Amino acid sequence: MSGCPVHITYPSLDGAEDPYPQYEWLRTESPVYRIPGTDDYLVSRFDDVVAISKDYETFSSVGSRTLYNPFPETGDGRETQSLIEADPPDHRVKRDFCRNAFKPRALQARTGMIEDLCNALIDDLEGRDRIDFVADFAERLPLLVLTDMMGFSRDDLAWLDGWSRVDNGGLSFLPPEVQEQQRTSAQGATENLTATILRLAADPGDDELSFMIRQQVERDGSLDLDYVRDNAVTVIRGGVITTAHLISMAMLKLLEDPSRLAAVRQDHSLIPAVIEETLRMESPVQWAPRRVTKDTVVGGVDIPQGSRVLIMLGAANRDGEEFREPDRFDPAREKVANQIAFGIGPHFCLGAPLARLEARIAFETFLSRVPSVTLVPGQDLSHAPSAQFRGLNALVIDIANKTATEAAHV
Repeated sequence: MSGCPVHITYPSLDGAEDPYPQYEWLRTESPVYRIPGTDDYLVSRFDDVVAISKDYETFSSVGSRTLYNPFPETGDGRETQSLIEADPPDHRVKRDFCRNAFKPRALQARTGMIEDLCNALIDDLEGRDRIDFVADFAERLPLLVLTDMMGFSRDDLAWLDGWSRVDNGGLSFLPPEVQEQQRTSAQGATENLTATILRLAADPGDDELSFMIRQQVERDGSLDLDYVRDNAVTVIRGGVITTAHLISMAMLKLLEDPSRLAAVRQDHSLIPAVIEETLRMESPVQWAPRRVTKDTVVGGVDIPQGSRVLIMLGAANRDGEEFREPDRFDPAREKVANQIAFGIGPHFCLGAPLARLEARIAFETFLSRVPSVTLVPGQDLSHAPSAQFRGLNALVIDIANKTATEAAHV
């Protein structure tokens, strides 16, 4: 292949709709690609992405987002204390601080709550023949799980939902007007979160945010509002829109192959593999940044200290050297569990077990209660405007004209 058959516009809103031809060219012709006019490098081959993800001393998470963005996740100008911008050993301390909600015992205890929320969402569909699966189910479920898990109320849903869509990692690639809109959203959400933390500090409940507050106060002697808030933001933002994208993308993959949908409906043990293959083919987080701490070489390319490397998870997950026929959806493929949509190394996604649990229960419940699901032809299957996240704007489906309540009790 000579020359570039595609215009490399990713990461950007222009390139986000279909980045995969760009990824193919990058992996083949320029696996370590410097974005013209910047010190940003796109690394797209599976082996390189894995190696960088594990080498936190050379490829640091500290400052990997906020040094390049007009504002951090909270929307203000101060330096974040979040685990997402920390390296070991500090990263391990902060990860332990946040991980109670994702321990196996906590997930097991939460299973019934997730099932109840799925059933309630399906009850809300009663009498309807056509729905937007994204808005009516896939986006609502993880938002409700988070709300109940963290001690928020239903009155908090609007700002939590808006916050989950702030494209923090990709802000520097967004138009200025979008950056400003997201900054306003983040600032408003931070004010609401601050009020919630102060309320729970005074009157704690049986929820994960109260647990984080108690843990920090017991450790340090008094409330460190910024510390709790910064790490709570990571938990809150990390598990809503990305899980919604996973659930809706997996449903689309099933609807595109009715025979596979029928097989999964008959045998729910196939659902985990569908989830893993969806994560591989349509990684909800397409890339993650790292800051280069010293002059180094990747794939024969010199990368100077101070540069930023974007490890292209979405490109690596379609690397033909790791996955045969990578552009074909095949849950039964060999090594499907090798996908790295949740990352790898110290920053492996803390919420991955919860995302997998929610997606599995979502499909078990939906397919058990809704006896017929078909894709409405000719619809716009465009993707959400983001420089970093990947998911559908909408997924319109026809469902059986049978009440959800009846289906639950057959």
